[in-house]
Amino acid sequence: MTTTVPLRRLVDVIDCAHVTAPFVDDDRRFPVASIRECQGAYVDLSHCKYTTQEFFDHLRASDRAPRTGDLLFIRNVSVGLVSAVAPGTPEFAVGQETVLLRRTSEVDPTFLRYALVGAEANYAVESAMIGSTFRRINVSAIRALPVALPPPEEQRVIANYLDRETAHIDTLIGEQQRLIEMLRDRRVATVAEALDGYEQTQLRRLVDHDRPMTYGILQCGEPVDGGVVYIGPSDILGEGVSPNRGALRTTAPEIAGAYKRSVLEGGDVVVSIGPAYGKVAVVSDDLAGANLTQDTVRVALRPDLVDTRFIVWALLSRQTAEYWDYQIMGATFRRLNLGTLARTPIPLPAIHEQRRIAAYLDEQTAKIDTLIAEAERFIELSRERRSALITAAVTGQIDVREVA
Repeated sequence: MTTTVPLRRLVDVIDCAHVTAPFVDDDRRFPVASIRECQGAYVDLSHCKYTTQEFFDHLRASDRAPRTGDLLFIRNVSVGLVSAVAPGTPEFAVGQETVLLRRTSEVDPTFLRYALVGAEANYAVESAMIGSTFRRINVSAIRALPVALPPPEEQRVIANYLDRETAHIDTLIGEQQRLIEMLRDRRVATVAEALDGYEQTQLRRLVDHDRPMTYGILQCGEPVDGGVVYIGPSDILGEGVSPNRGALRTTAPEIAGAYKRSVLEGGDVVVSIGPAYGKVAVVSDDLAGANLTQDTVRVALRPDLVDTRFIVWALLSRQTAEYWDYQIMGATFRRLNLGTLARTPIPLPAIHEQRRIAAYLDEQTAKIDTLIAEAERFIELSRERRSALITAAVTGQIDVREVA
């Protein structure tokens, strides 16, 4: 018979030390586990951060040293992640986002972990969360989380069933994730190979002399109803896709009027510089008269020399990324400036060849994007099935003895 009990009846909920530990690079003896280390069934310290011995001892004081079989429950930001401490895990401390769950009952630890990540538990956690921008759950609310608890022998059967079934689903998800990585690599290589083998010129030599490359408004001020729309790096979302006019911010006509040099026309290319460099848009006709921020550059191309879509692919290519990385290597702050953008090498085949290459890359990358989207959808559905299977098993909606 299944009964529902509050979590505090099954475990001690041990809050972390509320102190910000400094992280060090030169001493890897004192690991700290937090959100990144709790992404799977077991705590993984492979990429954890390290602190000093003084803070390590402080974080583990007052019974906060994790033990084999303890569960780590994330209560800030990625709320509801639960990972177990496996036998053989090196000594570590827990960070500020974490509480320890230490058994005080005969509940099966593997069953409890599944019970805390199922859909019903997620709903209970979501209902108990506080904060609008910084979502979190209090320790008292964690202690009150309801847990549906079947008899001990049934807990072990359910845990064994879910270990087997979720491992199979996780394997399928891992295969799709590797496929996505391969497809993204192929996409980059396809673009790079199509642009190889041509003579090059600098980007600035392909620009209309009457409308030179320039950045935009230094201080845009507060938004103004009916004002002049302007484009910043955060407005550029696609590869050569124009920003949506309705989503753009506005500035006062008096401010925009002082920056006539950076007024846009339909067909202009806009490239982000500054720290968020490398985004590329082609301005749609309805944005004629719009302006730019100081971290975006207008590139008014000469249509007799270059095809706009070809330039978009050239600016998004691996060759251009490597050139920019080399030019800003060693800088304290990684930023692309107008001068470096203007000197960017651009392959320059005949314009009919540019159009052929651009059409080829549009077609090939669209095919690869479709395959990536299909793989991402498979992963999404698999994760939904995984969650539903856990919920059905731990709540008794399926009899795992019949399907085992």
